[in-house]
Amino acid sequence: MNQQDSPYVFRASEAPLVQMGLALKVKEARMLDGMTVRYQERAPGPRNQGAWCETGHTAFVLSGRLAYEFPNHAVEVGPGDIVHIPAGHAHRHRPSVVGNETVKYFITEFE
Repeated sequence: MNQQDSPYVFRASEAPLVQMGLALKVKEARMLDGMTVRYQERAPGPRNQGAWCETGHTAFVLSGRLAYEFPNHAVEVGPGDIVHIPAGHAHRHRPSVVGNETVKYFITEFE
């Protein structure tokens, strides 16, 4: 194995940024231990129009602002904030962009 090849490194700089919907672009890495890491760019659009997400995430916001709607409350996060949402119906949520700036953030998920 040469110095550039390692099962512990995902070269995100070489991965394509894939359009996943009208407002979402993603780079995704599936790591050895079952963890998935995503770099996401979410553009402004209609607020809270999507389906509820029940997948657990930990997100780190790099730029822009996100609102997370939960069944019983909402929260707004911005650069430097970390959000941890457990998996399951009780923790379902919908993210949306606050303002006109595209939000750039990382998400991790464990399978």
